Amino acid sequence: MKQLANAHPRKRFFLEMFTRDLSLEDCVLDLIDNSVDALHRTRHLDLSPPLLAELEIPKQAAKAKLPSIEVVYTDLEFRITDNCGGIEREDALNEVFSFGHSAGFKGGQLGVYGIGLKRALFKIGKHFRVESKTTGGGFVAELDVDTWAKADEKPEDWTIPLEFIPGVNADAAAGTSIFITRLTDEVKMRIKDKTLEAALHTAIGTTYAVFMDRCVRIRVNGKDVRPMEIPVGESAAVTPGHKNISFENGKVEIKLIATLAARIRGEWSSERAGWYVLCNNRVVLAADKSELTGWNSGMPKFHSKYNGFIGLAFFQSESPGLLPWTTTKRGVNGDSVVFREARVQMLLVARGIISFLNEMYPSDLYEQPQQREIADAIAPSEIRSFATKPSSDFTFARRVSALKPTVRVQFDAKRSDVERIRRHLRKSAWGASRIAESTFNYFLENECPK
Repeated sequence: MKQLANAHPRKRFFLEMFTRDLSLEDCVLDLIDNSVDALHRTRHLDLSPPLLAELEIPKQAAKAKLPSIEVVYTDLEFRITDNCGGIEREDALNEVFSFGHSAGFKGGQLGVYGIGLKRALFKIGKHFRVESKTTGGGFVAELDVDTWAKADEKPEDWTIPLEFIPGVNADAAAGTSIFITRLTDEVKMRIKDKTLEAALHTAIGTTYAVFMDRCVRIRVNGKDVRPMEIPVGESAAVTPGHKNISFENGKVEIKLIATLAARIRGEWSSERAGWYVLCNNRVVLAADKSELTGWNSGMPKFHSKYNGFIGLAFFQSESPGLLPWTTTKRGVNGDSVVFREARVQMLLVARGIISFLNEMYPSDLYEQPQQREIADAIAPSEIRSFATKPSSDFTFARRVSALKPTVRVQFDAKRSDVERIRRHLRKSAWGASRIAESTFNYFLENECPK
């Protein structure tokens, strides 16, 4: 006789296990994603790479007029408010509070799995109030989580009560406010940690680096978050590597770029070097130097001589579930078919940069003059300058100007040997460089005369 096993979900799982591996930074980013998606829905914000070519960074006065997202927290309350367009009542009833989206839901470009908002609310506190207004109407959803969790027998126990309220008269006033109180002990501990604010600035500035201050302004506890600068560079002597490819019958478009980084005071930053992976222009992997993006697996193992390497992999899709991000959207699913196929092309696009840097550093100590001259000429550039360029291989001019008539000569010598020469020359005040110059000149005059 056939029996039916109970597969009913349990709220305890969602409240405890579902949120266990989620950091407070993950929660904040998920809530910000909802605000950015509201911009996408209500103001037709397109986050695809070609749009970047049209987006200038506004001046300070204009930045103040951008749609804004405000994150404010104390050890008693966490809140995030925006004027990014709000949530439609129909979506609130059928999609926003459900665990997972329905098959035909077109929510946005950053909301993927339909779990981020709920995980964040349950992770942060035991009571929340969500209030959202559009020009078509508004709603309030308020929930005591502990009370809600006790009723867990019937499907209707999983509903969240909504109250409809009036909307607003203008798009600029439409938005969402989320208030969370009775914070969990874990969150209160993080908030008391004085490093949290800096960690949030770094996470937000990295994740939304491409379109922050162009499309939206984000503040944490009243302070503007500065977008991370991805140090892409270009010059007349260098053509970055580009490749445009598509997968899933055109449903996923990928733009790959490999170029040299701009130098700062004649040096490249190891911290900023590596591959950047972006899904719908959300940075999910920054400055990666691991096997995940091909280092030591098709590319050489990362070494300081590759500090000048910058790779960008833009994954774009109207169906964000096809993109290779993890559920926290702060990493790449290395088993994704789309990513594994794209990685093969990433290695090919990177090949020219790797060869250039290998030639520039034939050993661990010295730079070849020509490559250094090219590297010094690289100027900082905007990502948007690469957005619409066609496919090309990385190339560089083999000669940009005449070589300098001098070259620096340096080597290590035993201190005792330098002291012997100093005594022999009876020049006790001479430093090592003066002694080296004297011995070099002596050899030229006596061993290889003109």
